[in-house]
Amino acid sequence: MRAAAVFALSAGVTVPAVIHAPAAHADWTNTSGMTRDDGRYRLYLPANALWIKVSVLASTAPDAAVLASTEELTTDSSAWETDAPFTLPAGTAFGDYPVRVDYRLPGETTKKWTGGTYSFRPHIGVSDLSWNRATTSYDQRQAVLSGTTTLWDPATGTRTSAPQGTKVALKLNTYATNNYGTITATATTRADGTFSLPVTPNGTVQGGTATVVTAGTVNDPDAEVYVPSLGVDPLLYRISANVNKYRVLAGTNVQVSGHVERYTPSGWKPFAGAPVVGTGTEPSYNDSTAVNVLGGATSSATGTFSFAAKAQYSTDFVYTSLRPSAYIQSSRAFDRSDIVVPQQFTFSPYTITLDEHGTVTATGGFNGYCTVTQPVQLQASLDNGRTWRVLRSGTNDTYCGYKLVAQGYESALYRVHHPETNQFVAKSGASLKRARTYTRFSAFTISPTRPTVNGKMTVSGTVQRKVSGVWKPLAGAKLTLVFKPRNESQWYWVTKTITTDSSGRFSYRATAYADGSWAALLNTTGTYFYSETKAVYIDAR
Repeated sequence: MRAAAVFALSAGVTVPAVIHAPAAHADWTNTSGMTRDDGRYRLYLPANALWIKVSVLASTAPDAAVLASTEELTTDSSAWETDAPFTLPAGTAFGDYPVRVDYRLPGETTKKWTGGTYSFRPHIGVSDLSWNRATTSYDQRQAVLSGTTTLWDPATGTRTSAPQGTKVALKLNTYATNNYGTITATATTRADGTFSLPVTPNGTVQGGTATVVTAGTVNDPDAEVYVPSLGVDPLLYRISANVNKYRVLAGTNVQVSGHVERYTPSGWKPFAGAPVVGTGTEPSYNDSTAVNVLGGATSSATGTFSFAAKAQYSTDFVYTSLRPSAYIQSSRAFDRSDIVVPQQFTFSPYTITLDEHGTVTATGGFNGYCTVTQPVQLQASLDNGRTWRVLRSGTNDTYCGYKLVAQGYESALYRVHHPETNQFVAKSGASLKRARTYTRFSAFTISPTRPTVNGKMTVSGTVQRKVSGVWKPLAGAKLTLVFKPRNESQWYWVTKTITTDSSGRFSYRATAYADGSWAALLNTTGTYFYSETKAVYIDAR
């Protein structure tokens, strides 16, 4: 839409005999203007303006001369622009000159705005930005951004190369593996106004700007120019890996070995110098760096690699891939090796007893951490814990408990031990000292050997204990005398009050009830092993 044409049309209309005053409208208060880089003037007025005249004045004085003016403007619905740059009189000095705008809006009288300036200066800017390649790649990560700087002279209306040494500020917006970045740099023009800048974005360039920053005191820098995008050529690779063992303790190493290849125009080839990494977490599309790293290496000239991966508590697999970058997406190619890392656990307090018959019993549990297949052992040491032997092996029950029974020793350390499994580490419980003293009846006699029925007979003998390998009298021992009638299998106690003297001897007057067998038993305490005499048969008369 052109304001001048609308005004001419309005002037040619026959006016009625009765003229009404135009309707009152609020003043337009949003007027502003600016000088375009090509010398045209851009003015912000309503798009329905009927008439506009833009004048460049020599000064701000009330009677200042008009250096140039135009009514040739075109609107793009958001603003008005002069159709051509202003041509000021020859010899006009470069500088900023006041602007006066005369305009009329529908239903209003002609109004005036004097808030703008016209920049009558050489305009210097950037054009023809381009990259020397469409993409960067793993092998070729650098690209060259080139451009041209030009100078527009408003006095002559010509555009020439910008002066040598003009500085251009570059701001590049980059993106790589879910990360946004910015590269800033400054380029310097050559004699022909061109410039080139090598850039290593390590990812895509998703636009940016180029702006002249050194324009001198007279020149007016043009608006920023947008940098074209630069893509990435992704690398295609494949990898295979193996581990040297399946079960690995937390904090220890498993050796990962394998081979990596890359796809080339000649097909699949060994990938030399590839950044191989092992992780405990499966690579994800969004990973910008390797997550949960266990170890890594650089592949050899033949594409082989080997590295130690330190297992972690929560690791069930080793994922082998290449470290992610803008050129390598590890989630597209990785190999998985199964490993198990036994977990820590605790025993609940357990008891170990050694009874008078030499039976050792261990009872306890896994403190809530168990499966029905976890092994548990009862172990003993006869050399104060230097070496251990297994007395009994078993498994816990469904309630995490266990009970292990075996034949023990006179004196030993005992403990419960869990051998290493895929689920749990090897662990031993507390060592407990358990000991008893061996005892024996060194003598046992009954006299007379053929007493009368219900007659008296003397039962006597000697009890000893073993001390440091030597048998010594056991004084104060409590004994039980028992009797089993002929043709019966049941023993009956006769008395439990027999006590040995200081020499370990004892004597007791018993009644010969009938024919049968007699024996003496040691009433054991918590410190002695049980002992008994051989049965003596008495044929009562």
